[in-house]
Amino acid sequence: MIDSIEKKNTIVIFTAKLARSLLKDGFTIVDIKPDRTDKDSKRSVFVFRNENHIEDKIKEYNNK
Repeated sequence: MIDSIEKKNTIVIFTAKLARSLLKDGFTIVDIKPDRTDKDSKRSVFVFRNENHIEDKIKEYNNK
């Protein structure tokens, strides 16, 4: 997810279910935007602050 040496300040989440789980775990959402990867859809993406080992929580969620 994060390949570069320089860490990003935010992480984009594409599913509402994962976003809800991260919110319940106390992570900070900074924005909600339209999903630009699907022009015809009304889906949204959720932008979270990259904090408190959020990547580990995402990996844990994906392994369920």
